Amino acid sequence: MKVPKKLIDRCLRLYHDNLYVIWPLLSYDELHKLLNEKYDDRYVYWFLVALSAATLSDLQTELESENGFSFTGKKLSILCISSRQQFDDLSGRDIFRIMTYYCLVRCFSQYSDIRNSYRLCCEAVGLITISGLHREKSYESFSFCEQQLLRKVYYLLLLTERYYSVYVHRVTSLDDTVSLPQSEFVTDPRLSLDSFFEMIRVFTVPGKCFFDALATEASNTSCTEDSLKKIWKELHTASLEIEPWSYGYVDISFSRHWIRTLAWKLVFQMNGTKFFSNANNAHILVDIARDMIDDIFLTPKNLYVVHGPTIPMKALEIANALVDVINQHDKNTESEAWNVLCEVSNFVCSLKHYDGSLIESFVAKCQNSLISLPLFEFQGSSDNLKDDLDVVS
Repeated sequence: MKVPKKLIDRCLRLYHDNLYVIWPLLSYDELHKLLNEKYDDRYVYWFLVALSAATLSDLQTELESENGFSFTGKKLSILCISSRQQFDDLSGRDIFRIMTYYCLVRCFSQYSDIRNSYRLCCEAVGLITISGLHREKSYESFSFCEQQLLRKVYYLLLLTERYYSVYVHRVTSLDDTVSLPQSEFVTDPRLSLDSFFEMIRVFTVPGKCFFDALATEASNTSCTEDSLKKIWKELHTASLEIEPWSYGYVDISFSRHWIRTLAWKLVFQMNGTKFFSNANNAHILVDIARDMIDDIFLTPKNLYVVHGPTIPMKALEIANALVDVINQHDKNTESEAWNVLCEVSNFVCSLKHYDGSLIESFVAKCQNSLISLPLFEFQGSSDNLKDDLDVVS
């Protein structure tokens, strides 16, 4: 069964209106043209279905077709995967295959299936490197429009791979060796690349070595205390070009707080207790947490859900680091960190968590440190998709 054109078209409109600003691939006009002209091209069709699945998954909604069938992101992703299994895909390296994998990564991250979402990310990154798209020279043979799309996809995968490297503990493959896509004049703010450019800045200021050092939990000679302090400074604020408290702003702000916290933890990892001898180091983390609380106070809660597990994971990273501060410092510093931790933990526990074991570990860490917090009951994921997702195992 092929997904009806009209239903795909409705998904493409939803993507344009809500999600393009976060993960820009193609505009609605370009996607609509693909749908009308290449619906029967199986690779284009799979990409459009995967994009539709990712859109419904991110927005956590479903659509009903004219014949009464209800489609969710989960159903569409399974239809896409099961359909593709009938064909030999080993020789394929074009952009539609890469974008299909990227869209499926977004679907599976919403399903709390980090194993399969990371595997799909590796598939896409592998196609990037096999095609030579990690080298700037490879782009010379493409038209401007093709280059724009390829550069967007390259950096979307770079951001995704760097996020996963922290939690899957795998070194990264992609680096910022490719030029950014060019800015485009737009009359519709939903098509602006400003948020995307800022997100790239946030993830590339630390450098590849930063994420690889975190992934391997090993010191890296290029990750010095001075270089990490530079990260804290450069990521202290976001670009003024970004619309405040929008989907794009939320993603950027939490990523800034998260990476600065990871930098703080990396210095601690490299220097051990010596790092804690300086009380100013604790205040750096408390200030990061306060910055996050300011953003939380001003952000409508409905903006978090489209980002899947990333917001809860990043906020939880900061909460865990605050517990480390409370364990190591004098009473004044402990009291200051504890007050901030109470606010952060209440926010963390108010979110939907895609991996309940992580927040259970956080609560256990607090208990082991004799920290008693007024924690709300957290929202666990109610979806149990194991059986349905065996198709990609």
